[in-house]
Amino acid sequence: MSNDNIELIQRILKGDDAAFTCLVRKYQKQVHAHAWRKTGDFHIAEDITQETFLQVYRKLATLKDPSQFPAWLHVITNRRCLAWLRKKRIQTHPLEEMAIEIAEKTSYSSHIAAAQAESAAEAKRELVQNLLVRLKESDQTVIRLYYLSEMTYAEIGELLGVSADTIRIRIRRARERLKKHKPMIQEALDITIEQADHFHKYLHEGFGMKLTFEKDDLLSSLQVLERVATRQDTAPILSNVLIQAEGNTIECMATDTEIGIRMKVDGTVKEKGTILVSAEKLVDIVKAWPAEQPIDLATTDDRVEITCGDSVRKIVGFPDKAFPQLPSVDSEAPIIDGKTLRSVLHKTGFAASTTAERRFLNGLYFNLLEDRTEVVATDGIQIALAHCEPLKLSDGNGGFIVPLKAVKEIERTFANSPEIKISRIENQILFADDHATLTSRLVAAEYPAYNSIIPESFVGRVVVSKASIVDTTREIFSRANPKNALVCLEIDPEQIRISAKISETDEIHETLAVESGTGSIRIGMNAQLLIETLSHIETKSVSLEFSSALKPLAVKPIGQEGHICLIMPMSMDF
Repeated sequence: MSNDNIELIQRILKGDDAAFTCLVRKYQKQVHAHAWRKTGDFHIAEDITQETFLQVYRKLATLKDPSQFPAWLHVITNRRCLAWLRKKRIQTHPLEEMAIEIAEKTSYSSHIAAAQAESAAEAKRELVQNLLVRLKESDQTVIRLYYLSEMTYAEIGELLGVSADTIRIRIRRARERLKKHKPMIQEALDITIEQADHFHKYLHEGFGMKLTFEKDDLLSSLQVLERVATRQDTAPILSNVLIQAEGNTIECMATDTEIGIRMKVDGTVKEKGTILVSAEKLVDIVKAWPAEQPIDLATTDDRVEITCGDSVRKIVGFPDKAFPQLPSVDSEAPIIDGKTLRSVLHKTGFAASTTAERRFLNGLYFNLLEDRTEVVATDGIQIALAHCEPLKLSDGNGGFIVPLKAVKEIERTFANSPEIKISRIENQILFADDHATLTSRLVAAEYPAYNSIIPESFVGRVVVSKASIVDTTREIFSRANPKNALVCLEIDPEQIRISAKISETDEIHETLAVESGTGSIRIGMNAQLLIETLSHIETKSVSLEFSSALKPLAVKPIGQEGHICLIMPMSMDF
């Protein structure tokens, strides 16, 4: 986002008015919301917003570091608000300087009236607003942005030009200061400590869904779902997680339209229901709370209240009508051993392309044959192929391409699953265990004829310790010219000499013994590709097979069938 700002600012300074319009649209709502919170007047906030961007336009050339624009904008907005407050003679004071009598006087009548007119929940919100003016200005800002604007740690950090961890510390510090005034909250709402349980029940009247979780159970599922939930402006609903409770089952779902995950979460259903809520905000809230206390989640209208001990957070919820429906796996779907699936993904996924030019290579190809399933990945320079048991899907034996993003989520979501069901529904593939279901849209393309690339036989072959060749190659590469990834392998039946240039005239080399071998070759390899390929071999010894310096080098595990990796050679000038 900072790069986008830099580009816009550069265009503005060159006289591009359209770029300034884009910058205003990007930050207008944030500026207005901040000014509204400061002044309490919607229309005054509009005036301050206009004044702020007018000053931005005039002073933009004085901003030395364009990457700090959000923090700079926040300072300007804050100064305009303070100027208006001084004009109206409205003063704010640090917590230590404000007499407790004034706090009681300003809070009691307003909050009782709010409790009667709008509900006890809104009264508490207004009280928090009043208490905030007793905090230092820096603490006020982060508390308002986090609790009242419902911004995440990362969003606040970007706005103020500091890290998310710094914001987390500031919020914790401000919360500790506010805890000292808990008796004021009770007195302002006309309740005593003995009445706290009664008031808690009053607050929860009218709630729809009511759930209780252990922190670790809820957080582990939310963190998986948050990776899937997207934050695209074109589809903001997809930044949410769907929480659904029916009977004794709680399910949470997230999707970005390409992949979707439905997970069962351990918890207690007190009242069934369904709600959509921001994945990132819910993760931020749950992550900050202690593990030893249960977390209660309840919904009312368009709000979600999350409670842990004495801590309560409220965030906006949405109806689930517009959220995409995720399909369920066929009960008769074939089952694959979880360890086997994770193994073939590990053996091949690293070789898939990550560039956008050839999208059909941005995934793993599952070739469903009668006697086996071949899983293949290639980026045009390397290729990795692994076999597993045959998958007999109900819609035939045609192959399919699973996007790389989905592959990574499969490995995470089913990291400990003993068995995994696989089902295909039109252009989607489903993976499921008893706990989770992952849905992925398949890549609509024809995969290259990879079998024609893999040689049926090789001229020479050596067997070597995987650890030895990995360590030696890594050592040579770390000491060589960093601009050149090339290493030279000189292979014979007794040893492998690995060398690389360290300058135009000098080179470095190391020699390691082989366990057995036939044939000799001198071949150039990309060191990084060789190290990565070897690191995905699951046996202690590997076989390097070759034909000529212009043909691919094959890497195979010793004692494990059905796995082969090919690396195209590099031309050498030494």
